Amino acid sequence: MKKIIYGFLLTTFFLMSSCQPKEKNMEQAKSNNKHLAFIGTYTQKEGHVDGRGMGVGVFTTDDDFKNWELKNSFSDIINPSFICHSPNHNIIYAVSEGGDKSVIKVLTYNVQDFNFKEIQFVSSLGNDPCHVSTDREGKYLWIANYSGGNIVEYKINKDGTLLDGRAFQHEGTGPNRSRQEGPHAHYVHQHPTRSEVYAVNLGADKVYRYQMTDTGLQLNDSLSVAAGAGCRHLTWHPKGDHLYIINELNGTIELWAWHGAVKERQQIITLPTEGQEGYPGSGAIQISKDGQYLYASLRGAFNEIVVLKNDPKTFKMEIIQRVDAGGSAPRFMDFTPDQKRLTVALQDDDAILLFEKDQKSGKLNPEPRKIAAKSPVCVVYK
Repeated sequence: MKKIIYGFLLTTFFLMSSCQPKEKNMEQAKSNNKHLAFIGTYTQKEGHVDGRGMGVGVFTTDDDFKNWELKNSFSDIINPSFICHSPNHNIIYAVSEGGDKSVIKVLTYNVQDFNFKEIQFVSSLGNDPCHVSTDREGKYLWIANYSGGNIVEYKINKDGTLLDGRAFQHEGTGPNRSRQEGPHAHYVHQHPTRSEVYAVNLGADKVYRYQMTDTGLQLNDSLSVAAGAGCRHLTWHPKGDHLYIINELNGTIELWAWHGAVKERQQIITLPTEGQEGYPGSGAIQISKDGQYLYASLRGAFNEIVVLKNDPKTFKMEIIQRVDAGGSAPRFMDFTPDQKRLTVALQDDDAILLFEKDQKSGKLNPEPRKIAAKSPVCVVYK
């Protein structure tokens, strides 16, 4: 009996001892919780930018995104102007703009010292890639080649490396002969809920819809924006049947209903203030998680962020705020993971800005927090 009691007490002691450190470790991990912020930058001079960036960089930042600390960078790459994170691995896929020598680099990193290691590079199968994304499951990688005018699909191996690249060429021109002399793919991304992939072509004034299949993407429809508008990026309303297309060349957003056989333009709204003249250079568009608010950036003669409110029934837009972008060329925007801040990369002013977002009104605090980074183009959180 004494042996049984002794064994019971000993077991209880070890159980309590083993549990206690775990709780402390969990509390410590919670208190030390860090987000990772990866950036892509321009590293050398191009026709439209005087690149001075580090290549691909990684910062750590805390839960309120106040303190950013540069942990490491990968400089053996030319102009990684757009990057994305693997859904399944500690891997960054980075474009490298280099004309007919353009490639995609596959970079692993570890969370101990944040060292990057290049494990593969593949041809982008087109000149000057400017956008890259994966599907939700991490089985495919898609690339938009601006000068090549095509999109590319690569299969992703279980280890995150790429194989079997296949290009899909776009055709067409637009009335703006200086920018639309041929097709210029600018964006490619999966629909948020459906197995469809949408590609935006600025040069052809078209958005293409592809169906994902076991044998690769299959083109099944397209739409045309206003002639000369120069569509650049798009975002979907969370309900999934309406999309907002931002047009770089004429400074507008087009609202479309597009699902199944339904394809209808329902609104065009102009972003610059009425009476203002100059090149709008519309850059990025994002929608809040609840679908109530849109955020669009203007570059060129304006350099501002435009906030729009969406009607919950008709999905139509109304401009409710204009905010100075805080510098030149707000090319990229996205939300922090908590949706409380809008991240803006100022390509020409060596800064990343974080605008606090009012959770009720959707409006932005016009005095953002500033993080120094040379020639930033893209920010990806993990």
